[in-house]
Amino acid sequence: MKNLLFLTLFLLVFLTACRKDNFEALVTSTVTVEAKYPVTYGQPLASAATITLTNITDGSVKTATTNATGQAIFTEILPGTYNITASKNLAATEAQPLTGINAAVTLNASQNGAIVVGGQNPKFQLQLQGGAVGGLVIKEVYYTGSKTASGGTYFSDQFVEIYNNATDTLFLDGLFIADIFGNAGLINATSLPTAFNTDKDNVYASSIWQIPGTGKQYPLAPGKSIVIAQDGVNHKDATLNPNSPVDLSKVEWETYNERPDNRDADAPAVPNLIKTYFTGGFDWLLPVFGPGVIIFRGDFTKLEQVVIPGAASTIPPRIKVPNTAVIDAFEALKDGNSVTFKRLTTALDAGFVFADDTYNMQSFRRKTSTTINGRRVLQDTNNSTSDFEKIVLPTPKGF
Repeated sequence: MKNLLFLTLFLLVFLTACRKDNFEALVTSTVTVEAKYPVTYGQPLASAATITLTNITDGSVKTATTNATGQAIFTEILPGTYNITASKNLAATEAQPLTGINAAVTLNASQNGAIVVGGQNPKFQLQLQGGAVGGLVIKEVYYTGSKTASGGTYFSDQFVEIYNNATDTLFLDGLFIADIFGNAGLINATSLPTAFNTDKDNVYASSIWQIPGTGKQYPLAPGKSIVIAQDGVNHKDATLNPNSPVDLSKVEWETYNERPDNRDADAPAVPNLIKTYFTGGFDWLLPVFGPGVIIFRGDFTKLEQVVIPGAASTIPPRIKVPNTAVIDAFEALKDGNSVTFKRLTTALDAGFVFADDTYNMQSFRRKTSTTINGRRVLQDTNNSTSDFEKIVLPTPKGF
């Protein structure tokens, strides 16, 4: 009888414990998931984002949408391990105030293996990410040059500045920069527009330089820029031109045309671009009357070399660059009446700028469209006339 009583008590205790364990195992939680925009966006919290909670044990899925404070709240969630995803599609009009760029973007984020313990009501935070909105643009081109104290001309202080106008870090490895063949206007009585002006699908480069790198060696953060100098030295130095407006001794890159006569001196403190194709003289001189400049990507070995129509056999061919390869373009002409001398197609640059004179130190800098969390978004309508402003002195790395 005692044994039977003991067995009965044991079973009661065992069943009670089982019921208690099952009850505790089924205690649910309220799970909050907060979705945040990328840090470069105009506001932190992402409303109307779609959040999914997937139980990795049974595959069940729950979906919710974030509210005005960027939070999605899931109630009665069983204990377990979950995969969480967040997504949001922004139309161009929605992205404009957030990124400064009128372009659609898809944002996503995920957190795998999120553990939910019964009754603890956890909160998870997901940082949305997406493809870069915007891209690299030519920020400033200083091509006019300066005068020396004796009234001579000085052009070695030219530079081109490239700016990351995107919302994400971009890599510069392999980027090409080139000047486009053709006169900037009626420089002399025999000046003619480019012989390639009937080709609307391509542009024709004279000299091409490339940033080295294997893919991810040269990152450029959003809102940052690099300066490419013709010569990476302090041009204000007494031995050069104290009247020059720029010190380019600390820029990121210079163009160095190595040659037997050492006519182009190398600035050892500034890294050199790769000289991919060169048709100039002793240095990479942009036309002081106005250059066409592009940045582009592609396989140089697959680009066609085209002989200039009517040119002497001693004149090197130009490199045919498809419009589709061009990332950004800038065009300056001799004056406002030189539109027939345009070298860039309307698809790449619908307008042009012009300086008041040569060697007057004027420069052309891209306008600021808006500022998002301290990051300047530069105007980019593929029209140099409206996108750039003429400034009295160049401002490398400045505004």
